[in-house]
Amino acid sequence: MTARHALLVKRCRKYAGLLLLLAAFSAAAETAGERRWIITMTWLPQAQFAGVYYAKEAGIFEKYGLSVEIRHKTAELSIIDYLTQKRSEFIVAPLATALLARSEKVPLVNIGQVSQSGAVMLVTAGKNGIRKAEDLKKPDAAGKPRRFGIWSVDFGMAPLAFLRKQGVAGEIVPLNTDIALFLWGAVDVISVMEYNEYYQILASGRQPAELTVFRLRDYGIDVPEDGVYTLESTAAEYPGVCLALRRAVMEGWREAVKHPKKALEYVWKYCARDNGRFDPAHQYWMLTVYGKLLGLGTPQAGVLSPAAYDAAVKLFRRSGLIAGSVDYRQFCPNLAETSGGRP
Repeated sequence: MTARHALLVKRCRKYAGLLLLLAAFSAAAETAGERRWIITMTWLPQAQFAGVYYAKEAGIFEKYGLSVEIRHKTAELSIIDYLTQKRSEFIVAPLATALLARSEKVPLVNIGQVSQSGAVMLVTAGKNGIRKAEDLKKPDAAGKPRRFGIWSVDFGMAPLAFLRKQGVAGEIVPLNTDIALFLWGAVDVISVMEYNEYYQILASGRQPAELTVFRLRDYGIDVPEDGVYTLESTAAEYPGVCLALRRAVMEGWREAVKHPKKALEYVWKYCARDNGRFDPAHQYWMLTVYGKLLGLGTPQAGVLSPAAYDAAVKLFRRSGLIAGSVDYRQFCPNLAETSGGRP
């Protein structure tokens, strides 16, 4: 064999190896594209998830090469269980829930941040004599400690952090999402979401002028809420899919906010599919209020900022609500870098 032939053979082997490598990448990409991905919402069907519904029904997921099935959490499992038990590759969950799970060694990561601000409020009736935050420390008319209806476990982390920051030491009454205890007077103060339970209180006949409202973000507690999460292993194996999912979800939200009538049609469809209740006025309120939390016109849209992450971690650690945390980049991997910026 001449030197020229030897060089040619060497080059052929080199290019053959490259072709095999490219074929392997192509096969992997094709497999990822054909696979059905499950994303589970943290609650029942409602306009809080309108952007995800829009991405599915308007073909946005397909535009990004994704086959996606949308599910909703049941009462039997926590939203984190859907990841750890491999029931779902992706979940939509509040940042507080994710930080608590991560502090308990669940290897989840944030691959997209839907909400950039918090909507948690504490509400009380004006007749209770509570007008400002300092009044929360005072006993009621009978001299007894105030009763605070606070969501159980992770959903109550922000309200509890607020109360501890204010030095309030009242009686904590665990809540689900029902406002009945407040309407009956069984609790003096109740935790609500501005886009959800606050509307229910108003719809019950209470007037805004009759209520005293504490928006936690006005007191330096502005914890972003819903983000999209997956396991570290999924993000490492399919960074392109994760990046595409984030882009599709945020595009779905931009369209949902831009076309609220169509978005509510999709919300109604999922309520009907999963036997959920659909109140058009309530869902329109929810879509409008929640849409303002997303920062869609900002460069930060879709991404959890290091500042927001650090502030939430410090708040919850200082309040004794989480025991530990991980580095920001471990919690929010750079998907564009690991996937080459391609879906």
